[in-house]
Amino acid sequence: MAWLTDEDIIREITLKKISGVNVQIIISDAKENYVRIAKLKEYLKYAGVLSIGITKPFMHNKFAIIDDRFIINGSYNWSYGARSSEENIFIITLDKSVEEDTALLKKFQLQFQYLSHRVRAVSIADFEELNNFRQRIANPIAVISELDESEILLREEFEEAVKNSINNSLKANIQFDYTGLLQRMQKDGGGVEFVKRLINDEIQTGDMKSGFRKLQEPIPHRVDLSLEYLVSQERFQSLFEPRQVDFCLNLMKQYHL
Repeated sequence: MAWLTDEDIIREITLKKISGVNVQIIISDAKENYVRIAKLKEYLKYAGVLSIGITKPFMHNKFAIIDDRFIINGSYNWSYGARSSEENIFIITLDKSVEEDTALLKKFQLQFQYLSHRVRAVSIADFEELNNFRQRIANPIAVISELDESEILLREEFEEAVKNSINNSLKANIQFDYTGLLQRMQKDGGGVEFVKRLINDEIQTGDMKSGFRKLQEPIPHRVDLSLEYLVSQERFQSLFEPRQVDFCLNLMKQYHL
């Protein structure tokens, strides 16, 4: 992958590694890949295999092979910026009984092996090596995609807003399992992913979570401290799917918020 900066994707790959799936990642030496490396460190923590292609010409490859059954290929870089771009991507389901599919798989496997064994490929085994590589790259902040950088910062701002809402709920004597919520948020990959899953559950079941119901109980209501209220705020709406935003906006209208 030429650019791998979407932390949600890195997190999902790491979860697959934790579950016992064998995972190998090859990324380019593009500076953008090493501005924020916390998720890559997490991947390495669980013995994920990471190689960096130091190549000339630049490694523009963008593909994945999954279980020798699926190929993901296209112009899509795995970055936040690509989410809002007009990108071409193909997900190919292979049938090994079909000769053409077997030949296609072999071509991608050979390409991956070629990239894995290029003379200048650097194998990254631990955090220290990753940090050292990052330090050798000059001024990465200057070249990172502005859209990626702004989304990462906005996600961090949202996560802080979630923590503030929980703290303010406790100050208002509305009891939450604060520690449990933080642990769940970390497990889900951060504030945005945590809230996405929560709201999806509410949409699918039609039942509000216990945290929201507790904020309904006081008179006056304190749903302004809810996670749903945060999603309804204009500055955070771009982090969520339209149906999630609409759900929260309609919910807040019931409370004239």
